[in-house]
Amino acid sequence: MRCFLLALAVLLAGCGQGASSGRVPRQDGGADVGHLAQPDGQSSSETGARLDSAPDRVSTIDRGSGPDRAADLVTSPDVAADTTAGADMAVDLSAVADLGAGPDLTADASAAADSVVEGDDADGSADGGCTLADNISVGKLPAISFLTYHHDQPWIEDYLQAVAAAFPAIATYKVNGKSVQSRDIPYLIINATCQASPPAIFVNGTHHGDEPSSTESVLAIPDYLLRNSATDASIRSLLGTYAFYVLPLVNPDGFALNTRENASGLDINRDYSYPLRSDADSFQTVEAQHMKALQEGVGFHAAIAYHSGAQEVLWPWCYQADATADASFFTSAGQKTAQAMSFTVYQQSWDDYPTQGEYIDFAYWRSHSLAATFEVSTNKAPSAALLAGVVDSACKGTFAWIQAVSDHDQGRLHALSATAAARRRFPLTAPFDGTNRLE
Repeated sequence: MRCFLLALAVLLAGCGQGASSGRVPRQDGGADVGHLAQPDGQSSSETGARLDSAPDRVSTIDRGSGPDRAADLVTSPDVAADTTAGADMAVDLSAVADLGAGPDLTADASAAADSVVEGDDADGSADGGCTLADNISVGKLPAISFLTYHHDQPWIEDYLQAVAAAFPAIATYKVNGKSVQSRDIPYLIINATCQASPPAIFVNGTHHGDEPSSTESVLAIPDYLLRNSATDASIRSLLGTYAFYVLPLVNPDGFALNTRENASGLDINRDYSYPLRSDADSFQTVEAQHMKALQEGVGFHAAIAYHSGAQEVLWPWCYQADATADASFFTSAGQKTAQAMSFTVYQQSWDDYPTQGEYIDFAYWRSHSLAATFEVSTNKAPSAALLAGVVDSACKGTFAWIQAVSDHDQGRLHALSATAAARRRFPLTAPFDGTNRLE
């Protein structure tokens, strides 16, 4: 009996040491990856301290209130006004025990980004070493607020790393290459499906650096999904079905410079290939090249590109008037999403006005991603008083779009009536040249 107790004590001591490290052993014999290293060699606790001192990290760029849209493009009078109220999404960090080891989601972006489920389950259940969506401890979520300021890139990187550190069993911080000026392009993977290769949803913002409300909208998605999973069975179901890739800064140089274009003066969201333009004649920007690698490596089932300058829900095609083969889905999903966001405008992007080389056309054409553009706010840089409402609306729209994707996957998306399904067009009140899409 004493031998048994001694062996048990040794075993428990070993488990305690493993849990305290918060790192995930790799099966390939390489270095542990855990939640990845913090910037400048800092620990996850130091990252938390940096997040708590967020006001000191606020960007020094004066974005002002921003133009509603450029002079040659005025939003439709049908467009609803910006929401002025929004939920306070700030919460305090909670000191909760580490979840322990979990799936290694660090596959290269150019590959299929399969995760490897390994390690012991945090709660001791026999589910293959992963954390199911209904077991997520939302008290561990890092604090984030959209009430007072826009977040700069160092804060964004710290926050995404803090989420990954808090949920190492389901979240991984990664970098999708570097920009022209060698800034990291960070993103977060959330995979609570207990599957190695689940269908994946991609949300991305800041193709245009002078549209910070798109950045903030994407940045809010991890908190929105994980926090609401505690009380919303529909969100838990989505987390249990899809992996989520969250990339707030496609264009970090433009974000730092407050310019639409990247540091080379090129519009990233005109640089993608589409059915009338080859890859060889596209992808002149390094940022679009990185997006191409991630898109093709994962093959996203659905994708949302967030922009600002209007309040609209748009979908392919951008380059031609002909509808896609999925027009019925897009119209129905667009209607549901616009309603969730209190928007009135939802239409094929061409009907907004024609463009060539947009991300959503590339994603739909190359990967058959059920892709959309969300124009989240008429003002590209809403005031602090409006920002929380814009972010809340964008989160609700995101959930509505992904729920429509899920319903479509399960054959539950109700077909619209002939009248409702008729192609909607919302004429603009100012002329445009048909080539320079400004959202």
